[in-house]
Amino acid sequence: MSSPESVKLVDQVIRNRKTLKVLSEKQYPFVLAKVVVEELLEAASWAPFHRPAAKTHCQQGDLNSKVPWRSYVLDSKSCRNLRQTLLDAGDTTKIPAMLMSATNLIQFTWLPNPKTSANDHLYEPTLENMEHIAAASSAIQNLLIAATAREIQTYWSSGGSLRKPETMKRLGIPENEILLGSIFLFGPITKACTTSPGKLRDLRGPQNTWSRWVEL
Repeated sequence: MSSPESVKLVDQVIRNRKTLKVLSEKQYPFVLAKVVVEELLEAASWAPFHRPAAKTHCQQGDLNSKVPWRSYVLDSKSCRNLRQTLLDAGDTTKIPAMLMSATNLIQFTWLPNPKTSANDHLYEPTLENMEHIAAASSAIQNLLIAATAREIQTYWSSGGSLRKPETMKRLGIPENEILLGSIFLFGPITKACTTSPGKLRDLRGPQNTWSRWVEL
């Protein structure tokens, strides 16, 4: 049985999690130890998943887990190299400035079931695919909460230029995986950085504006 103190601590960490872009045009000196990033990924691995990934995804080299998600992790040096590649390609978004500040970038994908019919969609709108997306999203949230507990700033990006086919290919991400989020990890904020918080944090409203008790 959890103690009241541990329950309050978990609840507070969840509330403390927030979206924050950290941008810089200069080399950011802080490096997050690999073991810490591995701890975050371990936390992500305990997300619930209702259905295993399709066999085609479990036969792609060493990434053969049955969980319906995959992650591809860049350290700070690789972040800087990727930043330069994007700049050379004409990227004018905030992604390069975040890559200059990030200690790590984690490209988080989810694994859609193989299509059973020809269509123009990235994936078929099936219940199983919806469950795969939900599971992968839970894994990302686990990672974000674990990072918050360690006072690591995070930003969950939809990807922008990081989801372009040429970028995905360079990072060794198979074409049959779909990017769910580009997760940026940041160290302590310094004067060399500028920050941009999420715009929706204070717009969620009280609980009774999105939840209702049902009596039967």
